[in-house]
Amino acid sequence: MNTPETYKNIEVDGRKFRLKKMDARTASYILFTKGLSLITPLLKNIKFDSIDNFQISDLDISLLSDALNNISEKDFRFIQDNALQTVYEILDAGEAPVLNANGSWGINDIAFNGALIMTLTIQSLYFNIKGFFPESLLESLRQKLTSPQPN
Repeated sequence: MNTPETYKNIEVDGRKFRLKKMDARTASYILFTKGLSLITPLLKNIKFDSIDNFQISDLDISLLSDALNNISEKDFRFIQDNALQTVYEILDAGEAPVLNANGSWGINDIAFNGALIMTLTIQSLYFNIKGFFPESLLESLRQKLTSPQPN
């Protein structure tokens, strides 16, 4: 059995960050109560019989925009806060949290850098949610969806 990946180092705009895993209960809550409402519309027009030929252009990103418009600020902040609280900037003196548990910024120059914050949010969410979809599970799901079902 492979050891789970508990952190991943990334570089954004010349800065080094460490993404850490959030606890599985929080990640699964975000995925199942918030994330699926965002992901499901994207998959609406995908033909699962041709999943092997899937192209990113098959996704209708406008449907994601519609789903995002329906997220309350409270829900968005919950997702973003949990995502950013697992991100640390790697500095010479050690790791510094991007967002503290109390919601205050852990790094002074980050509060007004919207592009960096969104990049770190997306990277953290992907890192924390991807573990729910091992390749064998996805392949099993694909086979189930593409195989003829008995009557």
